[in-house]
Amino acid sequence: MSFIQKDPLNSLYQPGWFLAFAECIRKTAQISASHSQAVTRADGTKYVPAGAVIPANGATAVGILYEDVDVSTGDMPGSIVVEGTIYEDRLPAALDSDAATALTGITVIATAPAIKRPTSFDKDALAAITVASEAGSGAGKTDVSVTGYTLGAGERLAYKIAAAAISVALGEVVPLSGVGAWTVATFPLDELTATTGQYITVVAIDSIGAVVAAGNVVITSKSNG
Repeated sequence: MSFIQKDPLNSLYQPGWFLAFAECIRKTAQISASHSQAVTRADGTKYVPAGAVIPANGATAVGILYEDVDVSTGDMPGSIVVEGTIYEDRLPAALDSDAATALTGITVIATAPAIKRPTSFDKDALAAITVASEAGSGAGKTDVSVTGYTLGAGERLAYKIAAAAISVALGEVVPLSGVGAWTVATFPLDELTATTGQYITVVAIDSIGAVVAAGNVVITSKSNG
């Protein structure tokens, strides 16, 4: 397993932030405590940052580190991306030309869209979305609209219906497929099937599925009467 360094200065960023798309292939590799991009803090703790080329930024490159890995006590295992699409300007350093050639499974996009880089500890900066629900035209139907938030470049909206409002944090990556997936949608949503009293939670997510804004409301559906 990998160990994420907790930094009180909020310098720990969402794992995989450099990915253009959430879909990727990863494997486990040994992360060297002597890596050239390792960072040593004032308290003596040390980590290799997400986005570092492993094992080195050169012809031997096999992958890109998915998350910060604490190497304070020596070499540690970590998760590296071996196939996927990345934004080069989100890496700690530009790819060496030999590394770019060696990373045959990596597609490189030079510049990322202008999206705020979320930290894992910045909980209070989550922007608000105002969500409204009113009875639809058919039984068991509701119309849902959102206001109060303007999507940034590369952002989109997704929702989930549940018995209670869903709590999310800034930078949390929500699943868009599989069990518990959120549904990407364009609002307003007309004639959504739901039950009065349930909650719909709506999030704005960036290009990797990380939450940047959220809101919820109790659903009002048209009765059968």
